[in-house]
Amino acid sequence: MSQLDDLVVGAVALSGGELVGRIRMQKVIYLLDQLGMGSDAAFEYHHYGPYSEAVSDAVTDAKFWGNLKESVNFRVTDGAPYSTFATVTQAPANLGNLSGESARRYLDKFAGCTSTVLELAATVHWLAFKEQIPDWRSELEVRKAGKTGNGRIEQALVLLRSLGLAPQDA
Repeated sequence: MSQLDDLVVGAVALSGGELVGRIRMQKVIYLLDQLGMGSDAAFEYHHYGPYSEAVSDAVTDAKFWGNLKESVNFRVTDGAPYSTFATVTQAPANLGNLSGESARRYLDKFAGCTSTVLELAATVHWLAFKEQIPDWRSELEVRKAGKTGNGRIEQALVLLRSLGLAPQDA
């Protein structure tokens, strides 16, 4: 089993050496775990969906050891800060229990989604499978009011279906 900071760095390396956003980082690790990566990180529900303090600590550790760099930039639209994580570490042959090739395919799918769609996908999975809420759609609307419009729920469900992680009623 790889250390969590190695998995974080490996995920960034397999994402082409760069991953934008702390929320995206959390959702990427959560979804990869659901696909079998096996990080053993404990997740709980937080404002932006599944969150792991251990993943946050792993990012800090990877930065400390020089395997991950973080730069903070500001969105042009509203000035909100966001992080960009980068590594020059070689992409690993395996990412935990996933082959590097499988992990890269999953990461490519994630890269095609906005952070909000990834957040919604992870939250749908969490509500349906972790909290086992039968009417997860209604609960999603309550918890993610303002984020579910413009076809984002549908995009999140398309992603989950393509990964084999969608609830049966999705």
